[in-house]
Amino acid sequence: MTSGVLIRLRGIMGILNPHYSGVCMHLKDKVALVTGAAGDRSIGWGIAQALAAAGATVALNDLPTREAELKARVQTLQDRQQSAFTAAADITDPDEVHRMMEEITATAGRLDVACSNAGMIRWQHFLEITPNILSKQVALNVKGSMYVCRAAAKQMIAQGEGGQIIVTSSIQTYLHFPITPVYGGTKHAQHIFVGALALELAPHNITVNHIGPGWVQTAMNDTSPELQTAEAIENQKAAIPMHRAGTTNEMADAALYFTKPEAAYTTGAFIAVDGGLGIGKYTA
Repeated sequence: MTSGVLIRLRGIMGILNPHYSGVCMHLKDKVALVTGAAGDRSIGWGIAQALAAAGATVALNDLPTREAELKARVQTLQDRQQSAFTAAADITDPDEVHRMMEEITATAGRLDVACSNAGMIRWQHFLEITPNILSKQVALNVKGSMYVCRAAAKQMIAQGEGGQIIVTSSIQTYLHFPITPVYGGTKHAQHIFVGALALELAPHNITVNHIGPGWVQTAMNDTSPELQTAEAIENQKAAIPMHRAGTTNEMADAALYFTKPEAAYTTGAFIAVDGGLGIGKYTA
């Protein structure tokens, strides 16, 4: 392909998705999985777009009940001449995760990148937490993440070519907030899990890292009690040194970094993508 044709193609892709118009195709011929990718205002969808723009064939996962949304996301990528397919499964069920991994390898032949992104948050005071909500958050944020990472690691080890596992945790891995004690606890658990997994998988040339979003403009955060009025939103902005919420593209860029050759020697690492919120808590 001539340089002129390549430049024109990049220009076309920039019109379709301007944020990724200059992305290097370092994931060409690679296959990636992103969990929790059905929502059009989700970090998972942002990550899926970034990986696809970098050349990967992307398997988009979410619950089977969200199959229609997954198909819409896949169609968007395919309309951009990018490669993607659905991988619906309830990741809180290890049998479902096993089936999903078999379907991914049957469809795409391999797995090189796994983004364990699916998660849930519920805002409840500690004394009002119900067993049902406790169980659901632990099942998805902890167990589901572990099931996905384990299945991905086994596949990567079998391939013998290394790989990257990237977890979406939170700044709540190390910050403490009221009315989200269960969510914060599960995210700190992910921090410990990522480090331990990085140690175990290093001999297989598999890196394991995580990103820590702060306040992001996603549908999941729409129901936050702290974002229900204009005054509350302004107070949230004031607490962040950069005085704004993050975007799903910015979270995706951080995740994408861990897939690049420049990050080949980085494992067990954490990137806070929070506009300075974490340090602001101590310097305000």
